Amino acid sequence: MSRSRLVIWTIIGFVAFLAGVWAFWPRAVMVDTAEVVRGPMEVSITEEGEARVRDLFVVSAPATGYLNRIEIDPGECVTAGTSRLADIHSPTATIQDVRTQAQLRAAVDSARAALRMADADVRLRQTEFDQVLADRERMRRLARTGTVSTQALERAEANATSHMAALAAATSARDVARFEVTRAEAALMPANAAFGDGVVSLTSPVTGVVLRVMRDSEGPIAAGTPIMEIGASTDLEVVVDVLSEDAVRIQTGTKVRVRGWGGDPQWAYVERVEPYAFTKVSALGIEEQRTNVIVRFDFAMPGLGHGYRVRADILIWEASDVIRVPMSALFKTTSGWTVYKIERGRAKLRPVSLGRMNGRQAEVLNGLGAGDMVVQHPSSALEDGVKVQAREASKEANSSERPVSGETTPPVTPYDPCDTLNDAFALENTLDPSRLVEGEDTQGNQPERRP
Repeated sequence: MSRSRLVIWTIIGFVAFLAGVWAFWPRAVMVDTAEVVRGPMEVSITEEGEARVRDLFVVSAPATGYLNRIEIDPGECVTAGTSRLADIHSPTATIQDVRTQAQLRAAVDSARAALRMADADVRLRQTEFDQVLADRERMRRLARTGTVSTQALERAEANATSHMAALAAATSARDVARFEVTRAEAALMPANAAFGDGVVSLTSPVTGVVLRVMRDSEGPIAAGTPIMEIGASTDLEVVVDVLSEDAVRIQTGTKVRVRGWGGDPQWAYVERVEPYAFTKVSALGIEEQRTNVIVRFDFAMPGLGHGYRVRADILIWEASDVIRVPMSALFKTTSGWTVYKIERGRAKLRPVSLGRMNGRQAEVLNGLGAGDMVVQHPSSALEDGVKVQAREASKEANSSERPVSGETTPPVTPYDPCDTLNDAFALENTLDPSRLVEGEDTQGNQPERRP
């Protein structure tokens, strides 16, 4: 073999060796990274809620009758004792079929015949009574002359008294027969004939806004039927049902951020936690014990109405300066909570001591510092000391990340659809900060509401 061929094969062998080394050389694992930052943090209970008018009045029919068409539309303003809501007339006769009409006509004829019989009986009793009176007068004259005995006179007096009572009974029976005729004729009246001209006018029991009209069509109505709902649209509250195990951590006066209602998030506070829990089946079919938490605003909410859906973040703890790490970077080992910290391009296992958690972030008490980089969603390919490389998308996310802080909302302009309600409700532009007192964040105290 010539010298030149030996050199060529030597070069080829060396290149193949380098290629094998490069092919089997350990490569960096592509990972998603996140930065450990310092800033504000909060722990809240987030649930869906429903806005409702604080004092809701349901106007119902006080009596059975015929309702006129409701001319008031939802959203209109009404004044207590002045605004006329509806008119209910006396009820009309019911529609009768052919058989019923025949029976009623027969009842009328029977009542009239009974009246004629009663008239004849009264005339008979009157004639007998007149004859008895004449006999009594004759017996009285004969008794004065001694022609008849005293006993005969007494029998004549008793006979006159009994016939007078019989005449009175016959007269009463005739009156009863006359009333029966009136009742039978009334039952035969046409369906469009009213029994009377009485009208019951319903006025508003409270100054507010008509929220809903349940019955606006004209027609018969039964007593107790709801007609409309009225309330003060500026005096709203939010009812949030939370798990009973979360309700024990909520205190009166706790701050609540209301969002997801179509406008900017607004601050409110917990007015009360109802002491009664109820069973509710979740979307997964699991029975849960839940409790209603009533949330109040200190200002009007323009655009928010009765029955609107909202999301409420009930703050049970917050701090302004803590070191926090994403929950996606944490996992548990035998030694506790652990993260993969990136040091000089390699992933290093580091145990950490955690404080509060909110589902997205965790408070770091020991083990990490602000500015440290950690691996998010660590896979089974990662081991202690493995070389890693951050993905480009992860770098961009870290560069654009901003600390999570308390949301500031612009002042809410007082809103009242009725000018007449402005004097009844004191509306404020913003939440009164003097009514809320923050507890010591580092101690985890709950905010409390001053009386």
